[in-house]
Amino acid sequence: MAVRALYFEVKAYPKPGLVSFVDAGAHHDMNGEIFYRSLFTLRHYFYQITKMGFINNSFEELKQVAIEAEQRMLEKTGGINTHRGAIFALGIICISVMRLAHEKKQFTPMDVHRQILKDWPKYLADHRENPESHGALVRRKYKVIDARQMAMQGYELIFKLLPAFISLFIETQSLDTVCLFAYSELLLHMDDTNILHRKGKSGLDYAKCKAAELLAIRCVQTRQQKALELHEHFSEIGISPGGVADLISVLLLLGQLFCDQLRDYSDFKNF
Repeated sequence: MAVRALYFEVKAYPKPGLVSFVDAGAHHDMNGEIFYRSLFTLRHYFYQITKMGFINNSFEELKQVAIEAEQRMLEKTGGINTHRGAIFALGIICISVMRLAHEKKQFTPMDVHRQILKDWPKYLADHRENPESHGALVRRKYKVIDARQMAMQGYELIFKLLPAFISLFIETQSLDTVCLFAYSELLLHMDDTNILHRKGKSGLDYAKCKAAELLAIRCVQTRQQKALELHEHFSEIGISPGGVADLISVLLLLGQLFCDQLRDYSDFKNF
């Protein structure tokens, strides 16, 4: 399910500024084909880290598995970071879901949220990050919540969006529609460190304003058309919310867990 979530994230179009199988968005160093190669390197990673997390391997051992997965990704993509954030976020979700499923035959999204809060904050708080990484530099400069802190909060925003995400998919049966909805909501309500790193606070504020304009459009078809125009614009000026893309994948993974129609979506059979 985790690899399928990554596949459907890159398949969905438009997501203003982001890579898809249609075009490379705001990127000059990556495209849909590179993403496709990258996600296939992660197939065994998700199985391995879920199994190790379930049998209570140490945090350091789990981190090493993630680092090795990242290295395989970089080897396959020629050094291009396509899925580093997803390796982190989806790995956390997979482990917590497996632990929860061992305790309960049936569980709710809020059960998963609580399990993440039980499993990860202590270890992530003690984790020593690279102080010179883009994410760390941006967090210190702009005082924003980064990927690690979002995980420590149990991905609260994701679980708030999940019911509407699932309802919209049931209503529309459209991957493009629900991913654009998720893109817009996430961009509006989180501080994407990729945008902050490349475009600063003014660039992020501008992107948030455009996301709010998309969400104000109630007609799905009109919203999609405006998103196409915004995609061209963001691609030209170099706005690409990579952190948003990672969390769309998280929504797609959780959506499969809690929505039969999304889990059984016909394109899954062709993947």
